[in-house]
Amino acid sequence: MSRSRSASMPADSSMGRLSLFDAVLERNRALNKKSLVHRVVYVGRLGSESTERRDLGTFSEKFFKHCQQKYQGEGITGILLVYPLHYIHVVESSSELLHAIIREIDNRERAQIGLTQESKILSFSTDVPQRLFSQWSFRVVTLPQSTRSEKYTTTEPVDQVVGQCLRQLLKLGSYLAKVPRSDLAGTLDRLPERVPELLITPDVLEYLIQHTDLCSTAKYVSFYQTPFNVVLDNELVWPMPMRLFPYTIHNESSI
Repeated sequence: MSRSRSASMPADSSMGRLSLFDAVLERNRALNKKSLVHRVVYVGRLGSESTERRDLGTFSEKFFKHCQQKYQGEGITGILLVYPLHYIHVVESSSELLHAIIREIDNRERAQIGLTQESKILSFSTDVPQRLFSQWSFRVVTLPQSTRSEKYTTTEPVDQVVGQCLRQLLKLGSYLAKVPRSDLAGTLDRLPERVPELLITPDVLEYLIQHTDLCSTAKYVSFYQTPFNVVLDNELVWPMPMRLFPYTIHNESSI
C-alpha cells in the first residue's frame, strides 16, 4: 500500500518557529502598542521677535489633536521647549504622524506664515524600544544669564554636538519619568532652576541651526517624497542601442 504524500514527507523544520515579525507584533501587543513608535528631534528659530512664545505650544497642541483624528495610530508624547529666540521639540508617535508634522512645518515655513523658521532635524529614531516621555507638554524656558554665552564655538564635529544634545534630552526624559504625576506640572515650570544642566543652551541651538550639514525640514520632505529612480547607462545613449539578433531559443527537435 502506498503512503500518502503528506505522510511520507518530513515535517517542515520552520513550522512553529517564531519569526522576527511575529516577535515585534508580540512585543507591541504586550506593550499595548498599535504600531511602531518613532522619535524625531528638531530645532529652529521662532518666526519673529514679536512672536508670542506660548503661541507655538498652543498651535502644536491643536495641530496634534487634528492629526490624531486623521491618523488612527499611536498617541503623541514628547516635550517642546520654547526659548526667547529658539525652540527644540521632541515628538514620539507613529511614522505617519511624524511625517505629517514635518510636512506641516515645511509648508508653513515656505509660505512664511508659520511661527518657526529655519528648522533643522537633529535625529529621527525608528522603532524606539520605549517612550522617553509619558505625555506631550510644552514650556517656555528662560535660562539664567550665567548659563547663556554670546556664541558657541567648538572644534568637535557637528555629529558629536548633536549626540551631546540628544544625551541631555535622554537624561531630561529619565529625570521627568521619576517625578510623580502630581508634581510633574510644577517640575516642568521650574526646569531652569532644578536641572539647568539638562537644558540645551540657546547658543548651542543657534550653532545647530546655522550648520549646513544638518538636514532641514525642506530637504527631509524632498528626500522622503522624491521617488528613487535608477537611470541605466543605456538610457543615456542616443541613438538607442539595437539588438543584432533575437533572443529566441529554439528547441533542437524543431530545427
